[in-house]
Amino acid sequence: MLNMGSKSNENAQCRWRGAVIGGVLVLLTGCQTTSLSKTGNDDPYQQGGVQTTMLQAGREAESASKYETAAGIYGRLYESRPEDSAVLTAFIRNMRYSGRAKEIVGYVEKQTPHMLADQYVKFEYAKALLAAGRKAESLDALKELSPQMPDQWQVFSAIGIAADSLELYGEAMAAYRTALRLSPNNEVVMNNMAMSQASAGHLLEAIDTLEKAAGINRTNPHIRQNLALLYAINGDVARAQTLAAMDLDVSDVETNLSFYRRFEGAVQ
Repeated sequence: MLNMGSKSNENAQCRWRGAVIGGVLVLLTGCQTTSLSKTGNDDPYQQGGVQTTMLQAGREAESASKYETAAGIYGRLYESRPEDSAVLTAFIRNMRYSGRAKEIVGYVEKQTPHMLADQYVKFEYAKALLAAGRKAESLDALKELSPQMPDQWQVFSAIGIAADSLELYGEAMAAYRTALRLSPNNEVVMNNMAMSQASAGHLLEAIDTLEKAAGINRTNPHIRQNLALLYAINGDVARAQTLAAMDLDVSDVETNLSFYRRFEGAVQ
C-alpha cells in the first residue's frame, strides 16, 4: 500500500477513499478527525483511590497509542461509574481507535442509549457510526448536534467528513467553511477540505488549499504527503518527489515515485 505519511492518533483511524482523477483511481488519505473533551473545575477523581489510578492509566495508555489497553481500562471504569459521561466518551473513542467501532456502537445502543442525551457522548457515538460504515446515520446524528454545539468547529469538521463519505461534496464544503469560520487557519480542517475538493474534481483548488495548510504548519507530514500526491496528479512529479522526500526514506520515496509517474500527462 502506498505510504502517505504519519500514523499518529486519529489520522490512522481514517479510511482511505478512492477518487478517479485523470482516469486513475487514487487513494486519498483524506480525514483528520478530532475529539471533544469536557472541561470544568470539578474533578470527581481528585480524592484519589482505585478509580483515580484507573483513570490515569487510561489516559496514559491512550497518550501512548495503546488503544486496546485504554479501551479496556475505560470499559472497566465505566462499569463502576455507569453515569459518568466523560468515562463513556473515552471508552467509545478508544474502542473506535482500536478498530472496534461496530462493537461499541452496539454496546451504546443496547446498554447506554440514555447517555446519548449527553452531547459529548453523542459526538463520539456519531463518529463510531461512521467508522462502522453507518454513514447516513452518522451524518444525521452530527447534524442533530450542530445546533446544540454551534461554537465547536470539531462538530462541523466531522459533518464534512461524514458528508464526504456519502459523496455529498457540496454539503461537506459548507461544513468545512463553517469549521474554518469558527477556527480560522485550522490545518486539520483545511486538509479535509482539500481532499474533498480533490474528490469532487476541483484539483487546483485542492492544491491551493493544501499549500496554505502546509504554510500554516510546516511540521505536519500528513499534509505534505497529501500535497505531494496532488502535485503528482496535476502532472508535477518532480515537485511531488521533492516533497515526499522530506518525510519518507529512500525506498518509500521510490515506491511513491513509481505511483506518481502514472499521472504524467494524465491531467491537461
